[in-house]
Amino acid sequence: MKKKKIIVTIVIIVAVALLVAGGVLLYQNYSNKNRIVTSFNELKDALVDTFNLNEESVDTSIKQTATGNTTFNINPMLGNSEDGSDIMINSLNNTTFNYEYAIDTESKRMYMDGSFILNMQELMGINFYQTEDISYILLRNIFDKYITIENSDIFSYLEESKKATEDINYIYDKIIESLGNNITDDDIKVANQDGKKKISLELNEERLNEISKNIVDDLKKDKKAKEILGEGLDNLETTSSTLESNKNTTTTNNASLNYSIFLEKNEIVTYEFAIKDNNENYSIEFNNGNEKSFVIKEGNTESLKAVIEESNDTTTINLSSNNTSIGSITINENNIGINIVDEATGTGINANITSATENNIITTNVNISMLTSGTNIDIIKVTDTKTITEGVADFTNINTTNNVNINNLTEEELTMIETNLMTVLYNFMGITI
Repeated sequence: MKKKKIIVTIVIIVAVALLVAGGVLLYQNYSNKNRIVTSFNELKDALVDTFNLNEESVDTSIKQTATGNTTFNINPMLGNSEDGSDIMINSLNNTTFNYEYAIDTESKRMYMDGSFILNMQELMGINFYQTEDISYILLRNIFDKYITIENSDIFSYLEESKKATEDINYIYDKIIESLGNNITDDDIKVANQDGKKKISLELNEERLNEISKNIVDDLKKDKKAKEILGEGLDNLETTSSTLESNKNTTTTNNASLNYSIFLEKNEIVTYEFAIKDNNENYSIEFNNGNEKSFVIKEGNTESLKAVIEESNDTTTINLSSNNTSIGSITINENNIGINIVDEATGTGINANITSATENNIITTNVNISMLTSGTNIDIIKVTDTKTITEGVADFTNINTTNNVNINNLTEEELTMIETNLMTVLYNFMGITI
């Protein structure tokens, strides 16, 4: 009998322990404070999904050559004879930019030759060659030697792009972790608004400065964070210290920073960042429910709203202000279109960027026009056509032996470069010297 009582007692203790542990876990996962903290990661995921950001899509391995040309067509009516802009527009309309380049990221080499042709004659040419961590630049009709710049490994940026993303995510996670450890239940406010549960993190100036300082301190304690941020962490510490020292000298104006989430059936449908300053309230919200949108508000007035719609591989962003449509932006694989209109004045602007590929030839057109008094006027047209050959990058004919380090240029050479550059500019502007 005694043994049975002991077993029953143990069972009760275990059951109570499980209930307590379950309650703690339930609180940790579903408390309002924890819901705010975990929402930052949900916000990041929602933004990545909305903008189709895929970290794995970055391809840093490139080997190709290309040749092409770019032409310009600007409406002469935009020119003014009084300031000479009419001559510059005419020169630009008679200019063609011819180019060719070769790039091989594996061997860390890149070459480009560009030539500005004005009225069938070369105005200026540019040769650029990159090998390992040295850049060579030749400006034809300006200076007859390659100018070398050492320790300029531009390929490292391509190679480290994926690592940079990982580092950013690591720092982001550490900041959110520190935020969760530093905010308290007193910083959290809960209300019902428009049929949704609203959970808010409300930080006045003093609390914001205090938490910011603690986040910097936590980052300093993390070895990897210190390696990633380097001097940037010192700058953050300086900024945090300045804010802390000024908190007692600045005039209190009841300013606060609020971060709120709105939930329907425990699913977040809206994220909102708001700044309150006395009677003013400015906010930006991201809606991730049935409607995806960004809204900038001044008080209760929607200064700008962008509603994002996806259909047949086309993204449409409908823009409005104070419930009045002001235009739209459409984006798909081969076209970006912008249409902004002020219906009250009958003015607006249209822009289209189109790209067409046939075999290995890519043609890109940029067209910008202006709507005024119901009439559409072409402003500028840019056309670029290039032929790309994949898997080939030939650098055998490049000779950069005639060079001078940028730090070793003499005063005479610097004066020559400056004078020749001014001569090219004067020729472009139609000025005789």
